[in-house]
Amino acid sequence: MDIAKYPQYELYLLTLNMVNFKNLLVPDGCDERCINSTIINRAYFSSYLYCTLWLEYVKNFIPIPIKEFGDDEVKVSEHVQVRNALFNLGEKNIEEKLYKLANLRRTADYDPFRDLTTTDVSNAIGYMENIFSHLKFD
Repeated sequence: MDIAKYPQYELYLLTLNMVNFKNLLVPDGCDERCINSTIINRAYFSSYLYCTLWLEYVKNFIPIPIKEFGDDEVKVSEHVQVRNALFNLGEKNIEEKLYKLANLRRTADYDPFRDLTTTDVSNAIGYMENIFSHLKFD
């Protein structure tokens, strides 16, 4: 399987480019938080989508859409199902990195007054790169 042909990989490359050119992307009069939050968001979603693809193709696991749960069932988001599957299939390190990325993304998206540091961005990129380099399709 050639992952380079998939949108997950394109999003990964876009995220890396955003880091490399972030100084050019910050609008005049804005601080770096605007681009840092976008980078963290993209790092999370490229990683989540990559994990989902890997689980489907390598482990035959597809998360159940939350709308398909019955009224009497506990609803578990697809994001949590993916992390649980990674953990249960022995990919605890990857599950942990995806969880940390999810927390960074939650802060980036829902706490606009919290600073997002260069360290936060570096951590997000490191988690993303680790996920992409660890999960193989062959």
